[in-house]
Amino acid sequence: MEKLFYNVRLGVHPICWVNDDMHDLGDFISFEQIIDEANISNYEGIELGRKFPRDPLILKNSLKERNLVLTSGWCDILTIDKDKWPDYFEAYKKHTLFLKEMGCKHVIVCEVGNSSCWDPRQNRRKLGPKKLTEGEWNLLANGLNQCGAFARENSMELVYHVHTGTVIETYEETEKLLSLTDADKVFLLADTGHQFYCGVDLVKFYTDFFERIRYIHLKDVRQDILKVVKQFGLDFNSSVRVGIFTVPGDGSIDFPSIFNVFAAKGYQGWMVVEAEQNALYANPLNYVTKGRAYIKDKTGL
Repeated sequence: MEKLFYNVRLGVHPICWVNDDMHDLGDFISFEQIIDEANISNYEGIELGRKFPRDPLILKNSLKERNLVLTSGWCDILTIDKDKWPDYFEAYKKHTLFLKEMGCKHVIVCEVGNSSCWDPRQNRRKLGPKKLTEGEWNLLANGLNQCGAFARENSMELVYHVHTGTVIETYEETEKLLSLTDADKVFLLADTGHQFYCGVDLVKFYTDFFERIRYIHLKDVRQDILKVVKQFGLDFNSSVRVGIFTVPGDGSIDFPSIFNVFAAKGYQGWMVVEAEQNALYANPLNYVTKGRAYIKDKTGL
């Protein structure tokens, strides 16, 4: 079919093989297997994962041998804790410079404070995310502007990951975040799976916020499992364990409508296939190949 997009590149996330947060999921899979299979399944790039070496020369050579490049990488931030923020900001700067050395143009961040899974100060798994006070909103906005300025100084862009189980997961929270941050410093990572999970109207979300979207994660959601997750109030990590996510075309999301929005708006950049699954039951190569074929069928990429 005729290609929908101009200057869009397709990448894959290593979390399709090895989970970054729950180390028992896929831990038996090596870095070499991940990048070999990413190459075999015809992706151009791959995001950073916990099995990846952090020596830029070693990583560049390993990816180059498989005709891959690094697309970007996630970084926790904790802006809403004044005592902890300086250390987190230093770690963010180090991470950004590593990505720059790898040739990446984007750095991915997410506020982990008050989240259901990652707040280092307390276990909120059974409590759920704690939403922001007005003071915390200001701390988050100021911290993101600070991070965005550092990224821009290094010819990169900061993209904020709107994520289930965190302080920014809904349409309204995303809208407020964008209103409080500088439009030339803070951009968005759009993740189809997280927006669907949170009941967001995907077409409206991507249409309304398109001007700030610079990076895309493509993952699908199994509606029957989502229903169970909502019914029993499972936290994000538990929902992953019961198989809520899969690759595009294998779940319930209307991807052609989403692709049409991005094509009509002229999106350029990375689209990254991501599906947190258990490799013991969902063979990673089979699934990333399935997702790659679906996207080619629907977009020509």
